[in-house]
Amino acid sequence: MSQPRALALGELSWTELAAWRDQIELVLIPLGSTEQHGPNLGLGMDHLAAEAFCQRASARLHPRLLVAPAIPFGISGHHMKFPGTVTIRPETFLAVLEDLIASLRHHGFRRFLFVNGHGGNEGLIAAAVRDFGFRLDIDFIAGLGFYNLGDAKLRDSFKGAAMTGHACEIETSLALALRPDVARRESLAAGRLDPEFVAWREGLVQNSLDWPVTIDALTRNGALGDARTASPEAGEAMVESALADFAAIVDDLRTSVARWNGPPHRELHSLRAPRAQ
Repeated sequence: MSQPRALALGELSWTELAAWRDQIELVLIPLGSTEQHGPNLGLGMDHLAAEAFCQRASARLHPRLLVAPAIPFGISGHHMKFPGTVTIRPETFLAVLEDLIASLRHHGFRRFLFVNGHGGNEGLIAAAVRDFGFRLDIDFIAGLGFYNLGDAKLRDSFKGAAMTGHACEIETSLALALRPDVARRESLAAGRLDPEFVAWREGLVQNSLDWPVTIDALTRNGALGDARTASPEAGEAMVESALADFAAIVDDLRTSVARWNGPPHRELHSLRAPRAQ
């Protein structure tokens, strides 16, 4: 028996969406970026991988999850020295998220989950969740990075370099599992890091200094780690572990949202400032 297909908003007709609407528990909104990923991966890796992960989850939990089209742009100013990178202003990013939520709310959806594939978006997603959750007339909203799900020890077992996190063996393995067309197997390379700069930066991080470093100062080819050790088998193991965590989160939300984000959450809507007359 074949597995059901994901409920992907962009692939459904309006009549199909209307037929599924009452069975959909949660709308997944994949977020990412269009930015350099060294010689190892295509520029769209972050949003393409986030969308592919969401579609796998939707197919596995059919018909409970609706996947919105991925937003392909994010906060990527630190990658702008490399050709092809696109960045948008924080206020633009937040406005797009709010308009998307408002549109889907208009069509009867009230529970949303941002599924992020790009670390540069994390701060704004946290701000959006707190703002929208108290200000908009919705039942639930949250955000997570799919790359943080799954067994951390499993991820660590695939690391071959001290500094990973971007176009590295971990991310490239995820690409080989989720979107192999994005990986450039013929040109996989290790990150060309500046060791003196890395040591200095690590000292700042240990002192909890939040500092906007540009990636070109850290690595000459835009990559970290060593993507030459990446494999689809490692990627698939990490994806399966992450999907198990994700399914558990969705199951928990089915009961906990009603308990913890029910009436107290809705009462906050009455505290919104009245519109100017």
